[in-house]
Order: sequence, then structure tokens, then C-alpha cells
Amino acid sequence: MYAYLYMNMSLFLFLMFMMLMLLMFKFIIFKLSYFLEFILLDYMGMKSSVIIYLDYKSLLFIMLVLLISSMILMYSVEYMLMDLYKIRFLIILSMFILSMILMIIGQNLLIILLGWDGLGLISYCLIIYYNSWSSFNSGMLTLLTNRLGDIGLLLSISLMSLLGSWNYLLYSYYSMLLFMMLMMAIMTKSAQVPFSSWLPAAMAAPTPVSSLVHSSTLVTAGIYLLMRFYNFMMKNIMLKKVLMFIGVLTMFMAGMIANMENDFKKIIALSTLSQLGLMLMSLCLSLKMLSYFHLVIHALFKSLLFMCSGLILHSMLDNQDLRMMGGLNLNYYLTLMYFNCANLALCGYPFLSGFFSKDMILELLLVKNSLLLIMVILYISIGLTVMYTFRLLFYMNMMYMKYNKFMEMKDNYYMNMSMIILFLNSLFIGMFMSKLLFNMMMFMFLSLMMKIFVIIMMMIGMMLGMMINYIINKYYLKINLLIFILLFMKYMYGLSKFLVFMKKLIFYMKNMNSWLEKGWVNFYSIELLLLIYKNIFFFYLYINIINLLILLLGLFFLI
Repeated sequence: MYAYLYMNMSLFLFLMFMMLMLLMFKFIIFKLSYFLEFILLDYMGMKSSVIIYLDYKSLLFIMLVLLISSMILMYSVEYMLMDLYKIRFLIILSMFILSMILMIIGQNLLIILLGWDGLGLISYCLIIYYNSWSSFNSGMLTLLTNRLGDIGLLLSISLMSLLGSWNYLLYSYYSMLLFMMLMMAIMTKSAQVPFSSWLPAAMAAPTPVSSLVHSSTLVTAGIYLLMRFYNFMMKNIMLKKVLMFIGVLTMFMAGMIANMENDFKKIIALSTLSQLGLMLMSLCLSLKMLSYFHLVIHALFKSLLFMCSGLILHSMLDNQDLRMMGGLNLNYYLTLMYFNCANLALCGYPFLSGFFSKDMILELLLVKNSLLLIMVILYISIGLTVMYTFRLLFYMNMMYMKYNKFMEMKDNYYMNMSMIILFLNSLFIGMFMSKLLFNMMMFMFLSLMMKIFVIIMMMIGMMLGMMINYIINKYYLKINLLIFILLFMKYMYGLSKFLVFMKKLIFYMKNMNSWLEKGWVNFYSIELLLLIYKNIFFFYLYINIINLLILLLGLFFLI
């Protein structure tokens, strides 16, 4: 019965996707955009209305959500087979899809806030779906981090009320304070530095949730909102440079940590974090369409990557240690083919989908004569992406199984059927969409060395990835500096521990407040307690700064 319900819902979403695809082609060919206003209440001069803005970007993003949701529901028929609350899972996923669509088509910030808060609340419910303490801690970290972004969005709504309207398309006036509030909301939702620690922690959710929510839709909501406020961003050069540096730093940090991580799902989550940094950086370089192009393509092959990982983990009794995996080429023929294709598309392998967006972004970066520091960090990050990509390929294809050699491992019908469409998209959608979205040829005249520079970085990253695997496996306990770097990377440069510390500090202050009300105020003054809290905060902050300096010095001497 439940499988029948899931399949019907999947078919309904797929039919909606096909209908919207025809409508999207019409919007692109005739260059249409609709501005729809629905009056909810008109009483004595007081109007309350819902405003919807439809163009080909919003329709394409809705199509993306519907297609991935349809495949995820088919995938969940087998993955959630032993779950006791299948109807609850289906209802929560449906609420997430509705919130995402509301956020996409919303014209004013009030409608966007409804979808934005719905996404935050439902993602929290999905992260704590497995009732365990680790899931609860991950969900609370996600919720508290996203609350900061919600505060920024609420403050921006208040500021827009003073300016006259909540509709962002009507503004020619620029407010730096408004854009800073929006920037805080965007950075928390898209997990940019220093709010990056919640995304790897969110991998406590079921794999279908990770494939839909934390790879392709929820985390890209911040980038999509920044695209809608693109004209605001273009008016302040300094904030553009700050956002560009944050995006490149996020990409570099995620690449470094992914090469040291052993949790299979967290490596894929960190690759998502790296690509979000690339989208933000390209958007700040005034490459709006290329950033949107990469967002759509990345969502397709990253959801496929999560679905392949879910099938592998499902067969390995939910063991997520990468070092225990191997020998999949003997059992998972189709799954391993899908996984390898999505992995190669992730690192921009030539003529797969990821190549058409990544290569164009990197070549335009060379043409635009950007800052040398940005270019160096970006190309190092590209090499790091190839390193952890080939690390995954190395373990999946070349190593042997170390977990349980007597397990029955084979492809699954429902799971493989749900991956076929995403697999075909990972192969061909990049070429098709580059012709569709960019209706004129883009010629970039570069020297031969600059033209093949991306491929050279891929080759260097591939060789370094193999070398790091060899060094870690053979000399793990012999190199003290390597162990220090590994531990430092595990905690995301101290960001995850810092956020947990702040969460504990909030609860400690709450308890201290109750003690003060019970009579301790006669012994200790409020000023003394505030001084103690401030000293604890700055002490922990100095420790993180010293750790970062030691790491940078160590990397400098290693290089």
C-alpha cells in the first residue's frame, strides 16, 4: 500500500515537471515574465495581496525541485521499506516541496519569508527523523544557525517597510544595511564561512533527505535569493569583494577537509559546500547566468551522487566509514557506473555536464583579470576537488571490502530506476542547457597554456589525491604534523566546536540567571558575571586564532 502511494506521488510530480517544461520553453523562446497579484483582502482602503513572479529562472528551478523529488520518492520505496512512519515521511517531504516552491515564486520578502521559515523548520524535522541524540544535536546546530539567517531576513523586511515596499523588483534605491541583513541570511542558508559546520552535521538525516534537501534545493536557496537581489549587490563593490573572498575561502576550506574526512556522506556534503562557494564567487564576478547554470547542473549530479551513496550504505548496514568500503565493481555494476559518472561530472571532467559550467567560469575568471590571490586559491581549490573525487573513486573501484565479506550486495530495482533520469542528465544536460540559456556563442581567446590550465590542475589534483591516500594509509601514525592537520580539519577549523561552545554557553547563562533570581545576586554582581562570560568568549576565540596561525605556518613550511 505504501509503495503504491509513493509511486503515485512520484508519478504526479513527474507529470507536473513535464508540464512546466513545456511552459518554460515558451518563456525562454518568447522572453516572457509574468507578474501576478492576488488580492486576499480589500477592506476600506486596506489591501492584502500575494504577489507571484514567474520567469524562466523560477520555472526551471521549480522543474528541478519536482524532478529530483519525483526520483527521491521512487527511491524511498525501497530505502524506507523497514521504516515505521512512512506516511509521516511522505507528508514532511510534501511540505518541504511546497515551501520550496513558495520561496521560489515569491515576489516580496514576506512571501519569501514564509517559504524560508518553512524550509528551516521542515529541514530540522527531517534531520531529527531518526530519534537519537546525535540526530538531535545535529538538528539543533542546524536550527540555531539558520535562526541567525531568519533574523537577518526579518530585519530586512522591517527595513523595507520603512522604505515603502516589500517588492524587491521595485527598488532603485540602494541601502547597505539592507544588503548586509540579506547577506547574513544568504550565508547561513548556503553554509558559507563561518556558518559552514551545520551542513556536514545535517548528514544525520536519511539519505533521501540528504539527496533532496542538503544537496540540491535547500542549500541553493540562498544563492537563488542573492540572484534575485543581484542589482543590489552590483551597486557596492566592496561587499562584492567580501562575498567573493568568502566564497573562495569556503571552497578552499571544504576541499581541504574533504581530503581528510573518512565519513562517506560528509565527504559528499563537503563537496556540496565547495560548489556553493564556487557559485557565490562566480555570482560576485558578475557571472549571473553562469552561476545559475552551474546551480541547476550541480543539483542534478549531486542528488545522483547522494542516491548512489545511499544504496551503498544501505547494503553495508549503514556503516559510513570510507576505509571499510571497496570491491563494488564486483557487485554494483549500474550503481558504480552512476557513481563514477556523477563524481567525474563533479570535478569537471571534459564533456560531462559539470565541464560546461565549470570550464566556462574558470576561463572567464582568467579573462576578467581578477585578483591574483583569488585566482590562486580558486585553482588550488579545483585541484583539491579533483583530489577528493579520485580518492572516492580509488576506494570504490580499487580497494577490497574490509567490513563484512559475507554480505549480499547487489543492485536494487527501484533505486536504480530512480537514478536513470538523473544519470542521463549528468551526461547530456550541460550541453543542452548551454545551447538553451546562452543563445550566442561565447569565444574566449586564451593562450594554449591558459586554455589547458584547468586540465593541468585536474591532473595534478588526481596525482596528489593518490599520493595522499598512500601517505595516510602508510604513515598515518608517524607524522605528527599530519595528525595535527587531520584533527584540525575534522572540526572545520574550530568552527563546529565554537558553535557547540556557544550553544552550551547560552544554556549556562540561562541556568545562571535562575540562580541569580534565587538569591545569588547578593554575592555576585551582574557586571562581574558579564566580565567572566566575555573573558571565556575571547579566550576561546584566541585559541581558535592561534590554531589557525599554527596551521598556516605548518602549511607554509610544508610547501
